[in-house]
Amino acid sequence: LVTVRSFDTSLVRKTRTILEAKQAKSPSSPYNLAYKYNLEYAVVFNMVLWIMIALALAVIITSYNIWNMDPGYDSIIYRMTNQKIRMD
Repeated sequence: LVTVRSFDTSLVRKTRTILEAKQAKSPSSPYNLAYKYNLEYAVVFNMVLWIMIALALAVIITSYNIWNMDPGYDSIIYRMTNQKIRMD
């Protein structure tokens, strides 16, 4: 018994996109409107704003203090590099 398969369709895999938006079954509005404004938006924005300003100031102040730090001649760098090299 021999069977012959006929391929009427093309041999291309049909793919779906992950980002494909699902259609709403019964949209309340025919327009693509944004979500309603959340009343806590201003509170969250204010908190994030002041935290970011505080962190930026902390980084700037720390960087300035490290840049202008003067270890003096008691530093280990000067103590280790002032030794004489002995030539035999």
